[in-house]
Amino acid sequence: MQKFISLIFIFSAVQAQVSQTTIQDNSDVAVDDTIYVIGSKQKAFSSPGSAHFIDDQALEKFDYTDIGRVLDKVPGVYIQEEDGVGLRPNIGLRGAHPHRSKKVTLMEDGILIGPAPYSAPAAYYFPTPTKASNMEVFKGPSAVKYGPNSIGGAVNIVTRPILKKTESELNLSYGKIQKAMLSNSGTKGNTGWRIETHRLQSEGFKELPNGADTGFEKNDILAKYQFDLGKALGGKSQTVALKASYADENSRETYLGTSLVDFDANAYNRYTASSNDEMDWKHYQLQLKHSVKLNSNISLNTTAYHHKFQRDWFKFNKLKSGSDMTDILLNGSSARELAIIKGEVDTATDDERLVLGNNGRKYFSQGVQLQSMITFDHGDFYHNFSLGARFHRDQVKRNHTTKEAEVIGGKLSYVAGSDATTNTTKDTSRAITLFAEDEVNYNDLTISAGARLEMVKTKREESLDSAMNGENEDNIFIPGIGFNYMLTNDFVFVGGVNKGITLVGPGQDDSIEPEESVNYELGFRLKAPIFLEVIGFYSDYKNIKGTCTFSSGCDDSNLDAEYNGGEAEIFGLESAASHTFKAGKFHFPVELSYTRTVARFTQNTTSDNKEWGVGEIKDGDPLPYVPQDQVSAKVGLDFQNYSTSFNTIWKGKMADQSVKDGRRILPSYAVVDWVGSYKYSKKGKAYLKVDNIFDNTYLVSLRPYGARPGKPRMLSVGLTQKF
Repeated sequence: MQKFISLIFIFSAVQAQVSQTTIQDNSDVAVDDTIYVIGSKQKAFSSPGSAHFIDDQALEKFDYTDIGRVLDKVPGVYIQEEDGVGLRPNIGLRGAHPHRSKKVTLMEDGILIGPAPYSAPAAYYFPTPTKASNMEVFKGPSAVKYGPNSIGGAVNIVTRPILKKTESELNLSYGKIQKAMLSNSGTKGNTGWRIETHRLQSEGFKELPNGADTGFEKNDILAKYQFDLGKALGGKSQTVALKASYADENSRETYLGTSLVDFDANAYNRYTASSNDEMDWKHYQLQLKHSVKLNSNISLNTTAYHHKFQRDWFKFNKLKSGSDMTDILLNGSSARELAIIKGEVDTATDDERLVLGNNGRKYFSQGVQLQSMITFDHGDFYHNFSLGARFHRDQVKRNHTTKEAEVIGGKLSYVAGSDATTNTTKDTSRAITLFAEDEVNYNDLTISAGARLEMVKTKREESLDSAMNGENEDNIFIPGIGFNYMLTNDFVFVGGVNKGITLVGPGQDDSIEPEESVNYELGFRLKAPIFLEVIGFYSDYKNIKGTCTFSSGCDDSNLDAEYNGGEAEIFGLESAASHTFKAGKFHFPVELSYTRTVARFTQNTTSDNKEWGVGEIKDGDPLPYVPQDQVSAKVGLDFQNYSTSFNTIWKGKMADQSVKDGRRILPSYAVVDWVGSYKYSKKGKAYLKVDNIFDNTYLVSLRPYGARPGKPRMLSVGLTQKF
């Protein structure tokens, strides 16, 4: 094994999930410290497979602080809203369940960014959206190289690069959500740097009976340092880069929604039982990267990384009586218990007490990622070959505790001596990931054939129940092939087939199988006279897998348990179009996208998983929280220094669960955002922005407990200034 690992290092093998690409068309950027997967819209156009690139201009247009609003424009992406402001986004790709983005590989600058991607893939942490310079989204064959979980695809957040010339930037906004960003970047001699600080805060838009705010405060500090070894040593082109960041959040958020009657009366009211609910987390990131270009054909990159994430999640768990919360909130099974949760009557017995929990967890994620990119000609064939490996270890330690509280005079009062520990599980994963891909160009045809090998060992240690202890080992091979045929310079056919995978987590029963699918896609792209992309996709699931989480309605007795769902299929159509119409000095940019998705089980099975519903699942029953239809439309007007734009998101109805008995349908809804801006100088812009301009009240979730809304109308005014 030691010789095998040495060989990998000799070849600079890397998980080559990404290739480092210098931005050739941006003279303001220094030797680039930023890792891209696509790198440009042009590269996305010629990519063999489904890939989307969101550039800095698109991000700056609406200056969103909610990553869901950014990704909603990409066809095939599904965002299940939860808190209304995107603190913990739920991202799904091509029908994969969006819950906690656990079936999507999340990266920042090409490095895994989830708290513990193998041991606990549910993404309770997500990079602050205002850090992003670009965003990249991959589906189908384009996602084969990104793991561990590639059943849906991958999302890469690209942070701002180091600049050649020294420049500072200030971005301020005031409104229901307030934002402040200050950055400085530049290069002197052989040294480049970037320092950024981000602050987001809000008093919240929901209302508690005691009048306390329901908002959040979020801080993010990022520092980059880069030294050009090539210039210093007068040798080969090579750099050393250090990246460090610290982020924290305190948010008075809750999993507790309301009854449907109360939602209709005032969707933004919260119940007394959630008065003390609060998320408090801290995230640390440290990365060291060495890049060297041996010659014009070979480049080697090595990145060592260490991330830490620590959280305390104080929240209402349940009633001590054990009554089903869904029955109370959505079926009206107990008017008295609902009145206690609302704070309208006092608790009278021990069983009527509230159980409040703190799901405290500590995570780390660390490893070494290496990559080698080799380009060469072989007759009429041009090869872009990559080898890759990643050596990774991550862990989550759970320290879940509960305490009881009584409702007295509409307020919560803790019960002395009621503290209890409910979960002290520690899950650890070790993984070696190998990857190889050859992208071959022959005349107008590009074929990309690649495969990833995941060799994973997991271990669960449970001090409260030794029977749950255990170790597992999986070796999984994930191949894929895609093509791009250029019929003309402006028209290409794309397609491919790949295997999708979601790994089995630590501590699962031997009967639990990995989630596996065979994914197909076929379509075309047109670049002129308008941009148009249409891709059909079909995913044939050998086994679809579900996970029981607190946010889907489970408690500590079966928390993180996984379930086999059997066979399923997801198929549909993704389309996007854009064009800028011109009339003299007036420009009218228009962007449209439409996604049609059918996601359903294809065999009968029995479900004990609350994510799907408890009971019998029949052939043809829908997968939850996947809208059948979804539309995004952006229409703007640019005239000299003035700009205005409307962004509309429409999502069709979706099922709350798969099991027919108790299934509810969330109605379709539309949200329209508007922004207007004025460039008062070459480096300065003032803007006015209104999210949900028509103040539409809409239902986004019934999980885990009751109805929860999207955000109401929110106005903000701001400015950006570079100097």
